[in-house]
Amino acid sequence: MNVIKAIIGTGILVAPMAFYNAGWLNALISTTLIGLIVLYSKQILMSGLYEIAKRRRVPVFTYAEGVVEALAEGPPCMRGLQRVLRCSVNSFLFVYHFGSCCVYVVFIANCVKDLGDHYWSIWDSRIYMCYEILPLCLIYCIPNLKSLVPYAMIANFSLLFGFGIIFYYMLTNLKPFEELNAFQDFRLYPLFIGATLFAFEAPGLVVSIEANMKNPKSYVGLTGILSQGILIVILLQLFFGLFGYWRYGDEIKSAILQSLPYDEILGNTARVIFAFSMFISHPLQGYVAIDVMWNNWLKEKVAENMAFALELAFRMCLAICSVLFAIALPNLTLILSFVGAFCLSFLGLIFPAIIDISVRYETGYGPAKIYLLASILLIIFAVIGGITGSYVPIEQMVRLYINGTDLTG
Repeated sequence: MNVIKAIIGTGILVAPMAFYNAGWLNALISTTLIGLIVLYSKQILMSGLYEIAKRRRVPVFTYAEGVVEALAEGPPCMRGLQRVLRCSVNSFLFVYHFGSCCVYVVFIANCVKDLGDHYWSIWDSRIYMCYEILPLCLIYCIPNLKSLVPYAMIANFSLLFGFGIIFYYMLTNLKPFEELNAFQDFRLYPLFIGATLFAFEAPGLVVSIEANMKNPKSYVGLTGILSQGILIVILLQLFFGLFGYWRYGDEIKSAILQSLPYDEILGNTARVIFAFSMFISHPLQGYVAIDVMWNNWLKEKVAENMAFALELAFRMCLAICSVLFAIALPNLTLILSFVGAFCLSFLGLIFPAIIDISVRYETGYGPAKIYLLASILLIIFAVIGGITGSYVPIEQMVRLYINGTDLTG
């Protein structure tokens, strides 16, 4: 359940839009392939971290520490990259989790805007983002995540009801299936790749789950907990994407919540539920970014008697910056696709492949060096997907700014 919860988030809510960007047949095939590639990358990541910790006779390594320790046993030509990759892993973790915070800000604003447009007056979503600053600063002042547990439990249980509402709307009044595109304009395909990677990846959280298991050995393997969780997520992504696109067709919005009717209590209830859930989840993502930045780079540079006050100020600064970045880039589809393609191609694919190459260097890469070939292909896929998936959202964002088009779609 924790694996599924760690991966499922805003990504599954934009699955119908991702299917629109690829076409239903293309999306079914591509989602399955990407899901299996992500599953393989997570397997070699966790196996590599477990193996290197076993060799060093320590309980567990963090993601960044695992990369550094693995490189020490890898090919000599890669060992000089230890310091660079330690910094790179922490930097990408920060950018990914900070980018997720920005996605949450846009998502919350869109949910509230849908309610405001119907019940009050039509405002730009960026006005609602500004109103998020004070609540986010207050919730970021909570020093201990345990204080959020009661609210997180309420949010998690309410999400079941929220997803039930979405399923109800998705499975009623379906459009004629022949109206759907099996393949979409290929120029939109990179947006699909970025959004799908975002939906499947949660590298920091997946590593943390293994570190807290009673029997870590049951986590990996073909029948392990990780495989079971990700396969369920793949099926949910396929179901959600296909039926959401089938129900709304070309009229689908960035997140499926925006396609629900505004004049029905059930639709608006779902918006309130998901807005509250994302508000509670915002500091959970933010604390990872804070931990990476504060504990690795800033904490040792400040006086001990000033550490708590400065950390509190840093937390609020991060919350405010996430809102400001969201205001500057308020298109949910584009920012989510960029974060997914740019950060997760490294965190979810390239770095696990580097760990696998390094850990297997002394023991061998199997018959015909199949494991080395698989890792190289994983890196090539990540580079191509990362470049195309990052370039297209940036290009479209620039075009939207130049043309003066509404950026909040």
